[in-house]
Amino acid sequence: MSATRILLLFLAINIINYVDRQVISGVFPLLKDHFTLSDAQLGLLGTAFMITYSLTAIPFGAWSDRWLPHKVAAIGVGIWSLATVSSALAWSFGSLFFFRALVGVGEAAYVSTAGTILSNAYPEHKRSAVLGLFNLGMPIGGALGVVLGGWIGVTYGWQWAFVLVGLPGLILGHFAFRLPLPRVEPAEKRPRFHLREIGQLLRNRPYFYTALGYAGISFAFGAIVLWVPTFFERSMGYSLADATMLSGALQVGAGLLGAPIGGWVGDFWQKRNPRGRLYTLVLSMLLSAAFLWAGLLLGSLVCFFFSAFFMLWHVGVASAVIFDVTDRSVWNTASAVAMFLMHALGDIPSPVIVGWISDRTSLFTAFSLLPISMLLASLFFYMASRTLGIQKREAL
Repeated sequence: MSATRILLLFLAINIINYVDRQVISGVFPLLKDHFTLSDAQLGLLGTAFMITYSLTAIPFGAWSDRWLPHKVAAIGVGIWSLATVSSALAWSFGSLFFFRALVGVGEAAYVSTAGTILSNAYPEHKRSAVLGLFNLGMPIGGALGVVLGGWIGVTYGWQWAFVLVGLPGLILGHFAFRLPLPRVEPAEKRPRFHLREIGQLLRNRPYFYTALGYAGISFAFGAIVLWVPTFFERSMGYSLADATMLSGALQVGAGLLGAPIGGWVGDFWQKRNPRGRLYTLVLSMLLSAAFLWAGLLLGSLVCFFFSAFFMLWHVGVASAVIFDVTDRSVWNTASAVAMFLMHALGDIPSPVIVGWISDRTSLFTAFSLLPISMLLASLFFYMASRTLGIQKREAL
């Protein structure tokens, strides 16, 4: 199968991935009323899948390095799709938390393998651009999830929102399982997984700082995507339907422009400087933080758009950096460890923290603190660029 067809299939799966992930954001007000939940509990529902996602990403990544990554990915798609449909059966906060947590198991199998499959299918000099196109699933799928969740939930009930968005993944997972892709390296030549592989990765300073930078992005982005429809409803006076449509439109527009432009800038800069992708991340996080603060102070949708635009520069570039600074033989494991750190320090705690602050002050106050994590991300990416330069000089 051609590389383009592989990209299109995995882009479609990634869109469904984020639809299923973010559909809950569109039905937050409905769930709050149905189960009588606090904002902190809503935040927990938003991060339920991230907990299992983080805990299972490393085992799935190690397994993928030793078997066929596309089949591991396909199994993951099937698991999360069934879990999304099952969320419609929830009868309590605890049962809904369980089903959403099961979504994370499937996503871990998929996300820890998909980037590696595409990086093997395309040459290195196209890596940021290809991963940027693949990660268009984030803004497109995330926006669709919010919009569809809100529209289906208001029209037919929140249960149908989970059912209708969960079914397409089962079909796409079948196609992924049947991909005629060979092993990159015969499985019998790969040693058994040892925990020291993780230790070796964490001692790789450019990799470690990149993962921390990823976590800083995740902290802000995860909370914003999950809470922004509710923020527009409460703080800016929109109806739920209008708030979900507006947040979806902003995310799609910023993503369709930001993800490919960020990937192009990262590749262009990398050709002229071996730390170009890292410098791209440093710049984009600074600009995103500045525009978010401006948007909050001025109540400006234009500033919110540019904050999202620069935020979404990272989606292909940060993934490419992970592959740039690690050995090909451990790419799946490296992706999984980075995903674990990203979520454990990022979008697992942030929606709950935002909900906790909102319960005690306001959602506006909680949002005003989020740019701090973007500034920290920019600092960590800068440290990664510095240590990468030292590492390269030591290797000479």
